[in-house]
Amino acid sequence: MRDPVVTSVVATLSDISLVIGQDGKVRAAVAKPDSGFSGIVKDWIGQDFTAALDGDSAERYRVRCEDLATRAKSGDASPFRWVELVHKGIGSGGVPVRYAMHWVSQSEEVLLLGQDQRPVMEMQQQLMNAQIALEQDYEAQRELDTRYRLLMDFTSDAVALVSATTGMIVDLNHNAASLFGAARAELLDTPFAERFSGRRRGELMSALSSPMAVDAPGPIEVELKLSQRHVLLSSKLFRAAGEQLIFVRMSDPELGSVADGKLVANLRQLFYRGPDAMVFTDRDGNILTANETFLNLTDVSNPGAVQGRSVADFLARGVVDLKVLLENAQRAGQLRMYSTKLKTDFDATVAAEISATWLDDRLTPVLALVIRNASNAAARRGDTGAQDADMRGVMELVGSSTLKDIVAETTNVIEKICIETAIELTRNNRVAAAEMLGLSRQSLYVKLRKYDMLSRDED
Repeated sequence: MRDPVVTSVVATLSDISLVIGQDGKVRAAVAKPDSGFSGIVKDWIGQDFTAALDGDSAERYRVRCEDLATRAKSGDASPFRWVELVHKGIGSGGVPVRYAMHWVSQSEEVLLLGQDQRPVMEMQQQLMNAQIALEQDYEAQRELDTRYRLLMDFTSDAVALVSATTGMIVDLNHNAASLFGAARAELLDTPFAERFSGRRRGELMSALSSPMAVDAPGPIEVELKLSQRHVLLSSKLFRAAGEQLIFVRMSDPELGSVADGKLVANLRQLFYRGPDAMVFTDRDGNILTANETFLNLTDVSNPGAVQGRSVADFLARGVVDLKVLLENAQRAGQLRMYSTKLKTDFDATVAAEISATWLDDRLTPVLALVIRNASNAAARRGDTGAQDADMRGVMELVGSSTLKDIVAETTNVIEKICIETAIELTRNNRVAAAEMLGLSRQSLYVKLRKYDMLSRDED
């Protein structure tokens, strides 16, 4: 370091250059003029080098020096070591420097060429901050996506987002998918206008994208291609991320938005506070929702105890009653005043009349049941007046027929009444009637023929 040229070259190659003698003291020190060491390295000359280091760095330096000297004395042609040291007394937390350690064999000194690591640490910190910012943005985006999806799925309206440029469905909620009669994934990136009949694609899209104009028309009434239902389309044009989108709300034309909201609120109050039991099941008869009145009728403690259970568990004739309800409701759309008995969780029975409605205007059909406690009606039907009439009919046979004939005739009358009732309850479904009566189909047809209850075509 005595040659000015060598000193200049070394100073150019590194931020700080030091020569450490065998005694550990600094023999020479050079720093770049623009580095943070230019004003202090000269004070290190003649001082123990480890005094300028923190505790861990001083120990690390001693170990590396011993290893470097050992390698040099063992004949290593190019003894060389990297070491990262922290200089204390500079800045709040010290200054990290990465040194290249070279062994000077002639003088048995150590040449240290150091690079200030503060710019590297600052860059690493900037990268870390950028990574943290990206992760925070990602979490914020996920939170917004979750809120958006919850809003789309839990709103009672059928809504869709449509590209104003291409006319394709960008997004829609499950209510809209049910209205279109397809799964949500199948509807994405398909033409919105093709879901309706009676209007050209360009005409409909032009009408939907025009409400921003001064002479904007009101809601557009269209017909669904799949179900032929009429719906009202209300739209709002907006721009997001440079793309024009149309927010479309689909509603029943017979109900305005205010009336629709009031109807939903009224129906909700009727469900929770009405005197009749109400149950919604899936297409297999598994309970989706039941109101408090149903829980009271069946002696069930809480709504969670009935969700997922088959409604057949609460019907006296079990699967037979359920088949009658499902098959007739699916075939005719509804079934009125089906008489049966409810079975409670404690095996008690309650006379009931059930009206069923098949709600198939959605992707997943639902069976709606309204169940009325018919215990009082059953008691009225079985009062003394009806009993006296039945008794008089039987008593008229006394004296003109033997007891055996009277019993046989009474049995035939009761049997015929039971068969007629089963046929009426099942809407002339012979299979269900046979199951209800505990007969085979062949036995039922024999009895129908016996009582002349078959038409000539069937006979």
